[in-house]
Amino acid sequence: MPSPHEDLLRRFWDSLNPLPEGAFRVKDRRVETLTPGGRCALSLFSPAEDGDRDHPRLRVEMPPAVDPAPPARLAQLPDPMPAGLQGFLAAARAARDNARPLLTPEAIPTQHAHELSRRYAFNSVRAQRITRLFDELNAALEAAAQAGLLSPDELPPARYGLRSLAAETWAGDISFDAADSGTYHSYGEDKPFVHSLALTLTSLPSEGSVAFGLLSAEQQHAVRRQRAQAQAHLDHLMRHKYAFKGVQELDIERTVGGLLIDRDTRHIASEERATASTLIPRYELLRIDPNANHPNAGAWVYRDAGLYCLESGEVIELDEALVRAIPVPAAQLTFQRAPHDPRLRAGVRFDWDNDGLVREGEVSWVSWAGHCDIKAVVESLGLTLTGADAPSLTEYRAETDAEHRWTRELLLEDLCSSMELGSAYAKTDGSGEVLMGRRMFGGARNDSRPDRLQLTGLAQGKHFRWPLSGRQESFVVTGVSVGGEDLDLDTVFLRELPDLAAVDFAPNPRFLRTVEGDYNVIDVAGATLRAKLSVERFSPRDGHIQRVNQETVIQLGPEGAGGRFFLGTHLHSAANRELYEVWLDRGKNAVIAELTRAERDPATGLWASKAVPGRATVIALHPSLGCTLSREMKIDDPAMFQALLNEAVRAGRSICADTDMLAEVWNGVVTRITSARIAVNEARRVERWRVDVVARFGRASLEYLVRLDAEGHSEAWCPIPGIRAVDFLWSDWPDVGAKARLGNDWVVNRTMRDRGLITVLQSPAGRGGVYVQDDHIKHVYERLWAALSGCRYTILLDNKRYAFADEASFRATIDRLRAARRELLGAPGV
Repeated sequence: MPSPHEDLLRRFWDSLNPLPEGAFRVKDRRVETLTPGGRCALSLFSPAEDGDRDHPRLRVEMPPAVDPAPPARLAQLPDPMPAGLQGFLAAARAARDNARPLLTPEAIPTQHAHELSRRYAFNSVRAQRITRLFDELNAALEAAAQAGLLSPDELPPARYGLRSLAAETWAGDISFDAADSGTYHSYGEDKPFVHSLALTLTSLPSEGSVAFGLLSAEQQHAVRRQRAQAQAHLDHLMRHKYAFKGVQELDIERTVGGLLIDRDTRHIASEERATASTLIPRYELLRIDPNANHPNAGAWVYRDAGLYCLESGEVIELDEALVRAIPVPAAQLTFQRAPHDPRLRAGVRFDWDNDGLVREGEVSWVSWAGHCDIKAVVESLGLTLTGADAPSLTEYRAETDAEHRWTRELLLEDLCSSMELGSAYAKTDGSGEVLMGRRMFGGARNDSRPDRLQLTGLAQGKHFRWPLSGRQESFVVTGVSVGGEDLDLDTVFLRELPDLAAVDFAPNPRFLRTVEGDYNVIDVAGATLRAKLSVERFSPRDGHIQRVNQETVIQLGPEGAGGRFFLGTHLHSAANRELYEVWLDRGKNAVIAELTRAERDPATGLWASKAVPGRATVIALHPSLGCTLSREMKIDDPAMFQALLNEAVRAGRSICADTDMLAEVWNGVVTRITSARIAVNEARRVERWRVDVVARFGRASLEYLVRLDAEGHSEAWCPIPGIRAVDFLWSDWPDVGAKARLGNDWVVNRTMRDRGLITVLQSPAGRGGVYVQDDHIKHVYERLWAALSGCRYTILLDNKRYAFADEASFRATIDRLRAARRELLGAPGV
């Protein structure tokens, strides 16, 4: 027989049976699709297959808006149709002009559309009508040809003319919904998705607590997993994305705004004293010997400026002999969020960017500055959670008798941090990966990589490429001259050379090929190059590595014969403070890398670099000194953008853009596109176009020439330099699940697995040979589903979520649960 305690527990767990009218178990409805922004169909759970449970999987679609009053016909053409090319094109233009009133806001009402998607409703319906108009005109063209009204010779120019008319019709100005979700970066604003995770951890019953004892054994295991998975997610963000004031590796705690801690024990870490004079710190956890004669024996401590502190921050007197040191690898460390905590230590060193050493100066903001790409995606999908009915969720946890409120901002963190996990999945048998969802990308994106110099060696595989690093500032060519004449750097790397006066373009004789997507390679044999360098040196003061700007001239022609030209530096060994100084030696027809080592003078305490004898590396070059130069193109092939522009203009869907080709990344939703055909060379069938893009964080343009074939299809493109160019365009419809099924293959989300948000266990009887534990992400998606479906109140009982439509029913049920909880906890022996 069950004990009275067990009977009371069951009665407590059964307190919601029967459920109040209007309430329901979220599990029973969570597969339903939602449309919280009015244009995006959002699903958060994948329906069960073959008796399996629903599994968390965030997916979006963007169906076309419904035309409120679709015209029966858009192309009103004369009957009979006129014969001949000019007659047909005149009739087509007249039909287009007659249809224009049907493409206006007056003809496409949007007052019944969602407030966040009214422009989408208009743009989508307008796009559908223009598409229908030209489908009807193209059908009329083919019918005219079949009827003999157009000769075979007239058919290609008729198609050309119809495509030209369509391009003219699509051109113009289009605006998109522009609700702002808010900004997700650090920049002193404490905003990289960590607050909802912190509240999640706070809300969970703690191991060993009374509340934890009110869970069933199964749900106790589930809560343990949920806590571990949520903590793993938070630890990753704190280690890689959180930066309250930026990131300085020589002052990591105060700039990041967090205490350096061990992931497992959560204790504060200290740098080993033995590595204080090196560039590669090692770490340890410190504990007072539990057997010591000390009032804080057994306590964990840390060092701050040579003093010992308890983890509360209290400075204590402590003999070094009483301290136990436990080594901990740097990869095991993360940060405990504490942006204004007085315990934050000055001068704590940490290799934040994992480049093998600690450096002076700030780590590039692009490494940490948040999630503007996710912000852009949610805004393009209309999932900003703004508007008159912005969601929120009040949640009561019966075990802890605590109420927590997920505000609109916290729910947005849940949504954005989920999307940031990405749509890349790994096959469970280890045979590869697959990218899910729908992603379109236009451009090769500016990764701010350096210019590159390639010198011909003596044989295949013996060539030399400089620089070896991928930092843009390490090598930037500022001038190229041949025979004393300066070449135009705006056009010298282009595949085609534009002639704007003639509205035409021709192949660039110096262009050789494009590699790695967007590195254009040109021939510069015999040229003189001017370049800006960022070279590495060791600080005389403390021996830390510094970057110093410098200019150089490299003469590759006859005037440089016998000369020696500086190319830059390359770090060889941070541990030994060794780097190479690299030279092009025209006298020896070789590249020579001379090894130097920085050593500290005991008398002065200063560091100085000296050559290491016998350690130079010599790379012989071909006598002809063949040389090519590569540059990452900031103005890409315009053809790469066309599919995205069609998505925006010809489907009416929002897209995203990086509008700053000079920054490493600056992403935002596009709010307006204006396109215009500026000029036409009819004889060469070349058109000049300009597209202006306004996005969340700036404006940029595309200006290009396009050559068309006889029927009006594009066959070649040439960008026009000299404008603030769009770096890239993209559109993303995420698919972010714990697992998914592709045919007979089961896959798991790669990022969730790698960050520890899910646990993948080998299970021959499981789906795909594994069992996926996804407690944390399941609760995040259930919470989102409840809030975005309009259920603002939920109760968790035995870790199971129930939704309530109104507050009165929610409050009355809480009272009932509290009474059952009091009865249970007041029973003898509990």
